[in-house]
Amino acid sequence: MYEVDLQEKLQRLMWLNRKYTWKTHMQHGPMADTSRGQGRVLAALKMQPEISTKDLAFLLGIRTQSLNELLSKLEKNEFITRAPAEADKRVVMVKITEKGQNEKQQETELFDIFDCLNEEEQQSFGAYLDRVIAALEAQIGSEPDDAELEWTNAARARFGENFDDLLAMRRGGNPCRRGGFPGHGGFGGHPKRNGQNTDR
Repeated sequence: MYEVDLQEKLQRLMWLNRKYTWKTHMQHGPMADTSRGQGRVLAALKMQPEISTKDLAFLLGIRTQSLNELLSKLEKNEFITRAPAEADKRVVMVKITEKGQNEKQQETELFDIFDCLNEEEQQSFGAYLDRVIAALEAQIGSEPDDAELEWTNAARARFGENFDDLLAMRRGGNPCRRGGFPGHGGFGGHPKRNGQNTDR
C-alpha cells in the first residue's frame, strides 16, 4: 500500500518538475536550462569547446539523431559550427563559437524545488534517495559495458581535467550545480549554499 503511494508521489513529482522545466524554457529561453535540450549541449561545449558528434551524443546520453536536431538549431543561431575532422572526414566535429561562449546561462534566479526543506531534511532525503538508487542498481546493474569502458578510457585522455564534469552530464548531472563553467565566474549551484551573495 505504502509502496503504491510512494510511486504515485514520485510520478507526480517528476510530472511537476517537467512542467516547471517547460515553464522555465518558455519564460527564459532554451539556453536557461543547462539540464536539457540546447542549453545542455551548450553547457557541455563550454567545458569542451571542440568535440565529435559521437562523443557528444555519448556524453549526453542521447541518440545521434536527437543531438543533430539540437545542433541544427544551435548552428542556425550561430552558437556552434560543424565541420569534418581533418584526420578523418567521416567524423563530424562540433565547435562552439564566440557567440556561444558568451551566451549567458542561468542568469535568472531559478526556483530550487528543495528550498522547502532545511539542510538537515535535504541530507536525510538525499540519503533515502541513495538507498533507493542502490536498490535499483542492485536489481538492474550499474556497471558500464565493455564499449562504455573502452570509450571512457580513451575519452579521459582526450578531455583532460574536464572529463569528470562532462561524464556527470551523461548521468543526468547539471554542470551549473557542480561549480559552473571555466571562465564564467562559477555561477553554478545555489547561491545560498555556495556562500555567494551575487545575483548570478
